[in-house]
Amino acid sequence: MQNMGKTIGKSSFVIRHFWLCIPLFFLGALLLIVMVAGVSNSNNSCNSANIQVTSTADQKAMAKSIHDNLKNIEGVTEAGISAYLGNSQVESSLNASAIQSGKSYDEQKANNSSVHGYAFGFNQWDGGRRVNLLKEAKNQGKDWKDPSFQLDFALNHDGKDSDLLKQGLKMNSLEEATEFLRAKWERGGSGTTAQRTSYARKWYQEFSSGNDSESQLSSVDTSASTSTPSTAGCDTSSTKVSSGGAVKEIPSQYQDKITNRNFNVTDSSNTYPFGECTWYAYNRMKELGHPVPNYLQNGGQWADTAKAKGLTTSDKPSVGWAVSFKPGVAGAVAVYGHVAVVEAVSDDGKKFLVSESNVVDLGTGTVSFREITLGQGMTFIRGK
Repeated sequence: MQNMGKTIGKSSFVIRHFWLCIPLFFLGALLLIVMVAGVSNSNNSCNSANIQVTSTADQKAMAKSIHDNLKNIEGVTEAGISAYLGNSQVESSLNASAIQSGKSYDEQKANNSSVHGYAFGFNQWDGGRRVNLLKEAKNQGKDWKDPSFQLDFALNHDGKDSDLLKQGLKMNSLEEATEFLRAKWERGGSGTTAQRTSYARKWYQEFSSGNDSESQLSSVDTSASTSTPSTAGCDTSSTKVSSGGAVKEIPSQYQDKITNRNFNVTDSSNTYPFGECTWYAYNRMKELGHPVPNYLQNGGQWADTAKAKGLTTSDKPSVGWAVSFKPGVAGAVAVYGHVAVVEAVSDDGKKFLVSESNVVDLGTGTVSFREITLGQGMTFIRGK
């Protein structure tokens, strides 16, 4: 270009600048293309624009929506997705609005990174991670309880923990992925590995199309799936119940004592996870005309929470009342306890029949019955 300028003379200035503009133009275009490609690649890595998690109280629908979103990420396996769902179910029952121990929202506490034991959301983010969750929600103009936002946060905005999550999601062993996410990503829940794995197995069996490696379930004993703990504290399988096994039909001695047999009625206002003991007790109490509130926490916590909300409680059974079992009582799992509904009381008052869910055919909403011997650790709750 310099030699051409010398021979052209007066016009050299114009021509020289003309040729200078061409590379600048193409440079600008190239930068624009790179920026667009960057946005496209970012979207492909699962930014919020691509995440649409169904907002629902139905646990299975929520799990399916999360599954379908995660399935779009390159390299993610069914084992990894199931491991995430199993961990999330234990953490929050797949409830994006969950606050640890059923506590109410406190702006000052929520934004204080030094406050612990006050975890939020699907994965119960606590401390500094909880604060980052709230800050990112504010930056995006989103509600922190938005399930789509929370999944986006977990994948893309949780610092190095987002990388750990993606690492776990790409593992081929369901058992290894579940424990990796518990220990390395959740960094909590010590002693709950079996519980998380059993739920992960349940979701794997629910959603897997069989395309992944057969090694995913090689180290998992699927025969144990019918006696695994429940996240809402409803593991009262017949192998653990000390006061009589659960049955699907009303025992003969109580047949004449029960008039309302609409056990499968569901109520649209129910926010408890589908199929859990809390979900059933809420539906049944509403059907019997003695409704209880949502957000009474795990089954074993209903007694204390109900009393705090002004409901009447007693240590004696009454027909149509809920009964809250402390952890370990009458076969209830040692972490969450259990809740059921009193359907009838024996003539001497020493035994009573309950209807309940998540005792047989876990997670399906199947109603079963048990005769319970009155004892310590049982509190009866009168609905409104």
